[in-house]
Amino acid sequence: MKTDSDFVVPGGQVQTSAPEVMGRIERRWEGLRERVEAKLQTLKGVDRRQESRLLDQAAKAGTVAKRVTWLRKAADSVTGSAAPLAACRKGCSHCCHIAVMISRAEALVIAKETGAPMNPLAGKYTMANVDEDSESYKAATQEAFGKPCTFLKDDVCGIYSSRPLQCRLLLNMDEDALLCQLVEGSTINVPYLNTQEQG
Repeated sequence: MKTDSDFVVPGGQVQTSAPEVMGRIERRWEGLRERVEAKLQTLKGVDRRQESRLLDQAAKAGTVAKRVTWLRKAADSVTGSAAPLAACRKGCSHCCHIAVMISRAEALVIAKETGAPMNPLAGKYTMANVDEDSESYKAATQEAFGKPCTFLKDDVCGIYSSRPLQCRLLLNMDEDALLCQLVEGSTINVPYLNTQEQG
């Protein structure tokens, strides 16, 4: 008998919002919060002081490039202990087919490190200035939907060590990529790791 996991399509493939697809997604959410919480309980007691030290270093950095370096280290520290519990695996590229918000400063660092040309839209939308209801933001998000990241090669990130902070912090805490799949005309909730500071 096939399970919902058997219906996970390759990254970037956009599915129609057919009743059977939406039904699988709806069924997955039954008890999902409890399953994810049970996973995250194994992380209780993990020492988070390293992350704070790295963020302090980022705040004190004298250049943008150094700040980005320290923020990357902090992001990797935040997700490091949770990554083995996540559904994310090498070769899974669903999130590499959606829009990613990136600051202009980070885009400049990535361009310098990779030799890639600077994307003129980099930094246009940030967490500080985005209006998710604006028509231009919706259009930009829709334009990226289902299209591979410039750096995606054979479903693997071609700039993994230089990848954006948002990519570093995005961890699906489910068992597989069923909820990460792209569904036409739908926004699917994914149980991403909460990387916000708790306190």
